[in-house]
Amino acid sequence: MEEMPVFVKIEDYKNIVDVLHLMKEKLEIAKKLLAQVEDFKKQEDTELAAWEAELEDIDERVEGISKTLLEPEM
Repeated sequence: MEEMPVFVKIEDYKNIVDVLHLMKEKLEIAKKLLAQVEDFKKQEDTELAAWEAELEDIDERVEGISKTLLEPEM
């Protein structure tokens, strides 16, 4: 397929260039926002893991206390 030159009015060309520039700006903003969301998610995951570990520790302690209090002495 042979490439043919494309003729565009100067006004249309400027508009197209402006739109492309705006699209690039919006894309960069979207990338930065996505990076922030990923950072927030990592922080949230870290905090949730810490909470889960604390709850597991508390559960083990409660089980230990229950066994101690509820088992008959010999």
